[in-house]
Amino acid sequence: MASLLRRLLGGKQRQPAALITGVVGEDPKGGWSVTWTGDGLWPPPVHAASLTQAADQGAAAVAALYAQQPPVPDAELQLAIYPWGYQGGPIFDISGHAGALTALDIQGSERSVSGATLEDLVAAVRQIPDLPADDSMFRWVRQVASLPAASP
Repeated sequence: MASLLRRLLGGKQRQPAALITGVVGEDPKGGWSVTWTGDGLWPPPVHAASLTQAADQGAAAVAALYAQQPPVPDAELQLAIYPWGYQGGPIFDISGHAGALTALDIQGSERSVSGATLEDLVAAVRQIPDLPADDSMFRWVRQVASLPAASP
């Protein structure tokens, strides 16, 4: 109905934007969830048993959404991952792929951790000496065009 009203009133249908952000955190009901923010169309929220599964399912949902729409050149998915409370501590930028992830503190400390999964990165950050306990976050930015498609 909203789509019809928009067309009748000369408005545009909502399209995916060049940047979509998924906010990943612990789900109060258990497991992990991904909720979305941005200027365009979003997939539904994602709920999964593990942090890695939530990120993978969120990426697949974004890939599926963008595949159904006109191309958005250079569109990016940014996951803002909060494994615990965040009070302004380090932000670890993730690079790599499943099985070979690296996270580098982008606020100048040059600290980095590596792991096969997001859970491994979280555990490695917890082991960093002189880092306030549970006060950091992760950011993972990927091109939407490079995201794996959802499994049938």
